[in-house]
Amino acid sequence: MHISKVMNIRKIKMALTIGLLNQETSNLLSEVQMLLNNLSEEVGAYLGAKVVRMAKLNPTHVQQTYAFQYENCTVNVDLISNPATNLQVVRHFAVAA
Repeated sequence: MHISKVMNIRKIKMALTIGLLNQETSNLLSEVQMLLNNLSEEVGAYLGAKVVRMAKLNPTHVQQTYAFQYENCTVNVDLISNPATNLQVVRHFAVAA
């Protein structure tokens, strides 16, 4: 049982990594949610998302941490953005069972 959970988390991380590398949209939060929804067998049903942390890095850039909550896990995504240009970059993500 424990081994399958490790494999599921690996599958989620791999799908997110590949999906974000190949992303075609400028809205990364929508892309993350879509990628996770495609993994509903592993993550379960979508329960919601919220901002759990926000910090101003400099006058033009903001770092936000979003928690995407699903039945089987929570995926935290650190996003750096420039609100003036709508540029977004995923800095880090983590999956917690």
